[in-house]
Amino acid sequence: MRAEGPELQLFWMVLVSAPVLLLVSPLFGPLIRDLQPVHLAWLVFQASVVVAGGFIAWLWLMSVYPSSTVASFSFLTPILALTLGMLVFDEPLSWAILGAAALVAIGIILINRPARA
Repeated sequence: MRAEGPELQLFWMVLVSAPVLLLVSPLFGPLIRDLQPVHLAWLVFQASVVVAGGFIAWLWLMSVYPSSTVASFSFLTPILALTLGMLVFDEPLSWAILGAAALVAIGIILINRPARA
């Protein structure tokens, strides 16, 4: 994995998965339902920022740092989703959700703490 750059890795992932997903997608309903300009704008955002930026950054991190260290940070995804949901969509946070988020954060800290001698 370290021999190829993250851009080339992402290229091959998309090259293989895109045709497969396009062939399978009609099994789950109509391919295009109610296409609006806002949908195209979010599709461009998803493709450029999330896929290109996020995956390339993730693959670069995996090539630089040990995978066990980087993989533990994938558990930040629900924490970021809660934060963005609260900030962008004004979603309420209950004590149960905050407690669950705290447990996830504690787990990340425990996984990444230095080993005892």
